[in-house]
Amino acid sequence: AIYWRNKDKKEYNLSLKRYLGIIESNTLFRCPKQLQYQFTPEFKIKCSDSCCMKMKKEPVKNEKILVLKIDDASIKEQGEWPWPRDVIADALLRMKELGAYSAVFDIEYISPSKNGISPSAEEKISTNLYKTNSTINNLINDFSKAIILGYYTNSEIPALTKELIQKNINPGFDDLNDYIKNNMSRDNDEYFAQALQFFGKSYLTINNEELGYPVTDEEKNYVMNRFLIDSVEDSTGLIKLGNKITIEESKETPGFSPAMHKFISRAYGANFTNSVVDRDGVRRRMELIHYYDDKYDLQLAFGPYLELVKSHNIERKGDYLIVKDAHNPVTGKIEDVKIPVDEFGRLLINWRHDFIDASFNNDSIINLTKFDWMEEYIHQDLKYLCTDDQLYNDDGSLMEYSIHAQELLLQYEMITQAKEYLLSKCTGYDANNQVIDGISEEEYKQYFDLRREFFDGLKDFINQNYLETVIQRLTEISDQLSEEDFSNFTSNVNYDFSDLKDQYDTYQKSFSEMKTIYDGAYCFIGTTAVSTVDIGATPFDKKYMNVGIHANVLNTLLNQDFIVNIRWYWGFLGATILSLFMILLCKKSNLKQNFYSFILYLIYCLTFGALFVFSKFYIKFVGIIIFLLVDYSACVVYRFYLSVIEKRFITQVAASFANKDTVEELRKNPEAFNTKGQKKVITALFSDVQKFSTLSEAISKRYGDEGPNKLIEILNTYLGQMSNEILKNRGTIDKYEGDAIISMFGAPDPMNVHTKEEWAYLCLASAIYMKKVEVQFNEENKDLFEPVEITNDKGQKEIIKLNPLQTRIGINSGEAFVGLMGSKTDSFSKLNYTMMGDTVNLASRLEGVNKAYASWIMCSDTTWNLANASSHQGEITARRLDQVRVVGRSTPVQLYNIIGFTNELNNNQKQQIEIFETAMDKYLQRDFANAGKLFMQCNSIGEGDPTALVFAERCKNFIENGIPEDWDGVINMTSK
Repeated sequence: AIYWRNKDKKEYNLSLKRYLGIIESNTLFRCPKQLQYQFTPEFKIKCSDSCCMKMKKEPVKNEKILVLKIDDASIKEQGEWPWPRDVIADALLRMKELGAYSAVFDIEYISPSKNGISPSAEEKISTNLYKTNSTINNLINDFSKAIILGYYTNSEIPALTKELIQKNINPGFDDLNDYIKNNMSRDNDEYFAQALQFFGKSYLTINNEELGYPVTDEEKNYVMNRFLIDSVEDSTGLIKLGNKITIEESKETPGFSPAMHKFISRAYGANFTNSVVDRDGVRRRMELIHYYDDKYDLQLAFGPYLELVKSHNIERKGDYLIVKDAHNPVTGKIEDVKIPVDEFGRLLINWRHDFIDASFNNDSIINLTKFDWMEEYIHQDLKYLCTDDQLYNDDGSLMEYSIHAQELLLQYEMITQAKEYLLSKCTGYDANNQVIDGISEEEYKQYFDLRREFFDGLKDFINQNYLETVIQRLTEISDQLSEEDFSNFTSNVNYDFSDLKDQYDTYQKSFSEMKTIYDGAYCFIGTTAVSTVDIGATPFDKKYMNVGIHANVLNTLLNQDFIVNIRWYWGFLGATILSLFMILLCKKSNLKQNFYSFILYLIYCLTFGALFVFSKFYIKFVGIIIFLLVDYSACVVYRFYLSVIEKRFITQVAASFANKDTVEELRKNPEAFNTKGQKKVITALFSDVQKFSTLSEAISKRYGDEGPNKLIEILNTYLGQMSNEILKNRGTIDKYEGDAIISMFGAPDPMNVHTKEEWAYLCLASAIYMKKVEVQFNEENKDLFEPVEITNDKGQKEIIKLNPLQTRIGINSGEAFVGLMGSKTDSFSKLNYTMMGDTVNLASRLEGVNKAYASWIMCSDTTWNLANASSHQGEITARRLDQVRVVGRSTPVQLYNIIGFTNELNNNQKQQIEIFETAMDKYLQRDFANAGKLFMQCNSIGEGDPTALVFAERCKNFIENGIPEDWDGVINMTSK
């Protein structure tokens, strides 16, 4: 039993820990403020409305708004949606403990659900079953003993047996049956309803559409009396008119469909969820107030907003909805808040620009349920320590750890009873919005104090380090146990104490982190999983989770960062004026057309774009579209001609230095290619063939008059293959200088394909591939490198041997000036896209520095830090060398020698790197004797390590000749 209990528990806990580990590495218990988002170009948000939307300043994120997601991770763990309602109920209880201010549900609870299994059913039923079984067994035993002792005659036994069964045994089993029925299941709907009131400021939904389920007049009147308001001034009936237009546009059947009465009677508030969808399917605006039967219903986020500003006095006046005497929740100032609305009374939402996770603080609801799981494991560990893992002192008394654990279990039972008692008081609100029973603030405080005291006691239990005394006691009684029992008991106790500490530490760390997220938060709860249908389109995202709409509405209201709607005819008038100017301009010369077109577009940008971007005045695009049509009709031919010329220019220039993908992007988007010089972060790569002069001389001797042609043939093949590796990774060839390739990564990048970190990684990857291609080239041309005997000019026999081609590569990242240089009046061959600056010069110097270290690929720390970041971290292996001052640069540079792709390294290489790093540490600590030994050891592995020999020789020199007093490990290079 000990073995199987231990085995099952360990496996179950292990699977839980693995799961927690997986989730923690992504989202579990991590503050959204600390999350870093990285997107590839295809995921960049595209605004479909206009360039102005992209340029418009993003509204500030209210840090108290929190989107609580029923996301894919939650559904994967909890099962298909909809879930049993006790899951959300447990989350509400946890949110209350974490200090959340409000919980607004974007979920319509309009129908009952099935009962669920009571969480404590197994324990309660097992206890009662044991009690009943013990009672009946005692009765039968007592009766049997009485018969044996002769208290009853044979004639009396049948009647007494029948009486025992009818009066004792049958009632006992009946009571047990009734207990099982009453404790097996739980009304999850009732539990969820209680949790709504337990939480406090919980808000449910009212749908203004007829959903087709019955709502009694009594239930409808209850909702209207509690949640709808009548303190609204609308003397001209604009609200009612706007509601009518909105309903006609939506083609919905008007109705009144609140959440179930059981739920809504326990909620703090209830508001409508219906949103406005424009004809193109995009949500840009929101109706804030809806007229119904002489009262007014409030939008899902607008209702909680009015509670926050402590005002329900509203006036509709012109193009504004005015909230009177509003208390600013930040400054405490009392003032009227004028909310601009369109002609139909709808708020223009000032959207956050990113998708929902990047726009607001957010959390997965499954993270809240993890607390219940961890509490259950803590509870189980304490029970194990009080049952299976119990030990006794010599006098037969329980050891202190067992007594302490029992006290904690009793304390936890008190917490459970207190929670059940408080929930039982959550009986709802009457029609006058008065709490029928409810929980006082003092009762909340006492309950959460109990929980804090339990965890404080648990901390004390863990800090007592009872495990040592338990192991000591086990050792004392080891002669009373078999070797197997001793081993199993020791393993169990070790595991229970270790697991208890792990669960406690994880719980406390997670609770602290989650407290910073939830404390005072305005929570919006809704589905965001891709399998749900609660998805819409916004001006920034075609697939936006609708729960985020309400978060954006509240963010707009709290920031008072409103977009002011301007009537459409003003836009039409401006478009008409611009169209008239365009007609006049078409009669002028090309120069004047260009000049006046610029003025017209400037007017357009100032009047339409700048109005919206800077002043937040929004004009419908009807007038703008008319202007664009007129402009297009008048200038289409001219624009087409300019486009063809420009694309031809870009294609011919770019084809000389960039790969085909970049050329295609420039051809499709010539405006993205800035032919003027610009300052940009790039990664520069310089490569040079080792001993090229010797190679050239040897080829001349070997091939005679054909030497120059053969040299060009070899170089073209070799450099062509090396260049292909640069172009494959979107690198740009700057120029060829003899045997040298000068290239850059990161420019031109017309579509911003990669970040600077990705460009640095691609450059290093290209360098590694270049060295691989070099090996392949030398292998394929090995006949070229065989010794050949020739007769020289003096008639003497001479052995000519060409060494295999080997290239040194230097790489550096940083800001540089890039752009086209040359004459634009001459042919395209006169133009060259190039780079200039200190970054480029240092890359050139690093190529030469390879000589001093007998290395092949050298980069600066700037490049390495960029390339080894983000998603590519650890993919490439490098080793740290010296800090050096290269010629022409006073600031030292940390050098890194690029070894190769990490997953391609063999064991010898890995061992060499490890030893080399240790040797470098000792070298910098001036322990030259041990450093030299390690460098020599490094060279003895595999095919050797020339770089290690360089440092070994340096260590020897320092030992023999000493080092300067001011030696700081920085090496000064005296040659390029």
